[in-house]
Amino acid sequence: MIRRHAFTLIEVLVVIAIVGLVMALLLPAIQSSRESSRRMACSHKLRQIGVAIVGFHDSYRYYPLAKQANRRVMAPSQFFFLPAQLIGVRWDDSFPLPLEAVGSWLLRVQPFMEESSAPDMWRRADTLDLVYATHPQVSALIVPGYICPSDDQASQGKNPWGYGMNSYLAVSGNNEFVDASGHASNATNGGFPTLSWDASPRPKVTMAKVTAGLSKVTLVGERPASSDRYFGRWNMTDFDTVMANPNMEFSVIATDASGNPCPSPGYFRSDDPRNPCAATHFWSMHPGGGLWLFGDGSVTFRDYSAATTVLPEMASIDGTVPPADVYTTP
Repeated sequence: MIRRHAFTLIEVLVVIAIVGLVMALLLPAIQSSRESSRRMACSHKLRQIGVAIVGFHDSYRYYPLAKQANRRVMAPSQFFFLPAQLIGVRWDDSFPLPLEAVGSWLLRVQPFMEESSAPDMWRRADTLDLVYATHPQVSALIVPGYICPSDDQASQGKNPWGYGMNSYLAVSGNNEFVDASGHASNATNGGFPTLSWDASPRPKVTMAKVTAGLSKVTLVGERPASSDRYFGRWNMTDFDTVMANPNMEFSVIATDASGNPCPSPGYFRSDDPRNPCAATHFWSMHPGGGLWLFGDGSVTFRDYSAATTVLPEMASIDGTVPPADVYTTP
């Protein structure tokens, strides 16, 4: 009887070992399947953003502005508590402010994504006091269409300061440089040019100006939110919703956690959200590369081997790549 019980125990242990082995073999396949599903969902969301960009262009005959239109309009930022004159709103401005006057390009395409909450809130802000009150309310909105399921940080919805998050950044161009004040965010040759760090008139890009061909120009790429979720706010500009490729803006994030300078220029490459420098370039949580939205509305996965070859060229609407010395401080 004792031998029979011992034999049964051995059988149980063998079965457990076999089950453990099978699970160990299946786990990578399960994880791969889950990532494949997340990547498909991420691609679908990016494609819907592309449809909204095209819808905006069909209505206004130009792409949505990457940043606020000019100095006469509000530039909501982390410094929103400053007096109205210092953030661009003048006492004689008429209200409600147009959508070009507030927020990022992701706000301006929302009417073409069946997302009306934020635009409706801004349209009801018909006094300066309501403008101030509306900014945090809009910024707190979570827009599911802007969050890639693979982006664990953005998928948490809001950051600790109450901002809704985003996984997709528009491409401002490839000719960014560090100016005399130490800033960049000034690319001029992409689909979403920023022109300068300061508030200033923004150039309007039309499809007719995309001479390189719509299928050869990247409009939007992936960049997961930072681990502290400070960067990646959909209602903000620059590091949050628009970036050059390669990126030269390092005045905001200059070093990694150990004090080492962030790689410059910031090319498309694999990274870790816990690395502060991860906010300074395009990348994704998908293994091996990331998704890109092109001017013709297509979404394509590009691996990191294209980081310093075709992708920088695809960042400009005319297909040009500036000489290497453009990527240095003048």
